[in-house]
Amino acid sequence: MTDTTPQVSQDQFEQALQADAGGFASYTASDQLAGTGPAADTIGGEGAAGVVDSIVNVGKTVIELMHNTATINATEYANAVPAGVDPMALTGWASEPGNISLHWKASSEWWRVWQADYDFLVGVSFYYGASHNGVGRYLDYVAPWIQVNYLPPDFSVDVRVTVPNHAMNRGDANSGPIAALPFQLNVTLNGFFSHLVSFNQHYNAEVVGTGSGYWH
Repeated sequence: MTDTTPQVSQDQFEQALQADAGGFASYTASDQLAGTGPAADTIGGEGAAGVVDSIVNVGKTVIELMHNTATINATEYANAVPAGVDPMALTGWASEPGNISLHWKASSEWWRVWQADYDFLVGVSFYYGASHNGVGRYLDYVAPWIQVNYLPPDFSVDVRVTVPNHAMNRGDANSGPIAALPFQLNVTLNGFFSHLVSFNQHYNAEVVGTGSGYWH
């Protein structure tokens, strides 16, 4: 049988390695980050924003999904609800959760052994829109998830979401309170040639009781 595998010389291999070296730690999900910040549908604007004691996170402040090689949803969650009110007492939740996500995908020639093919998404889902006594729009079940389309053997993804104890209020006197929950998302890819293939990246984001979500 004739060997049809492309042949790569040592010089070509070393030149490619040097050419790619500057980009090992620079990959970001940039096409998912366009248009960051509150958009036009954020009610209240900057004047209404601020930390308030009346909207709090009574859920988790740190949620982790560690050493994942397959699709998974977190069972722990954060929220943004009126202080002293049982989230189960809120009514009017949206029928489907909101979602914001980032997508990582890479592919390379077979001989670039310092690179790796992978394809996965990391996101945060959240239920929104409920009110208390007919007033406000709040958040519950704010939780990270991972969708793995492909990871090489011995690769895994770690996700850590850090959330404050207090939420923001994006509402005003006309709209009533509109909860906005900021969080930091940390994503780590663990892989072969860890100093070359692996990465650790941080993102700041916010989800809102109107169903919107933003990467900052």
